[in-house]
Amino acid sequence: MKASKIITIAIFATCMGTSAFAAKAKEQKVKIEIVNRPGMALGTEIPGWVEAVLEGDNKQIAKSLKIDTKESQIFVFSNQDDDLEFLKTWTDQVDVQRQVANSFSMAVGQSANAVLQGSSGDESKMQRSIEQTVKALSAMEINGLMKEAQYWIQFKKPKAGVKNIKKAKESDFDYYYEYYVVFTMNRNIYDTQLDAALNGVEDNASETVLLKKALSENLRAPLIDKAQDNSVEYEF
Repeated sequence: MKASKIITIAIFATCMGTSAFAAKAKEQKVKIEIVNRPGMALGTEIPGWVEAVLEGDNKQIAKSLKIDTKESQIFVFSNQDDDLEFLKTWTDQVDVQRQVANSFSMAVGQSANAVLQGSSGDESKMQRSIEQTVKALSAMEINGLMKEAQYWIQFKKPKAGVKNIKKAKESDFDYYYEYYVVFTMNRNIYDTQLDAALNGVEDNASETVLLKKALSENLRAPLIDKAQDNSVEYEF
């Protein structure tokens, strides 16, 4: 699971840098248009859980799908491509272990960022805590996942550097598809494995203790392997 550690470190660095430019990002949001999706021609609405994924609202995912998080752990996997048929095939051949590792990595990076923002912790010590934690989580075996829902959307996004959307030509836009798949896992089995993994990380620094405490809660919420992009705004 070396790749998992690399992903986490990259996400951690991104999280640390994002907060400094949060205000600027809000002023420069790029609107992404939805051009096609299931039922669009018939006027049906986008499922609430899909909007929740795009907005990074993991709690709303469970509510929309009517999944009891006391009974099930939720994972949301996503993929992007310009070929819809490829993505439809991908949903049946998801590399579950790799996608779960991505979800863990996202959660660890976000939790580490929150811990550092709320304390005077040392970044180098936090980095070591991240590496230790990711190594422990990578050892978790994820079995018995059940597919609950899936959905695709085709987006239209202005290319980098395009400022005047009204005068833009079709060649100034990128078209691509995103596919989302929701899996669940028995809560008792997941919690047992998670507790064992976190308990395997030595409490050799205050940063590690704080990170484990945060993760104990955050890793029990629905996990999304898609990073929330604060620089864009979706037009639902």
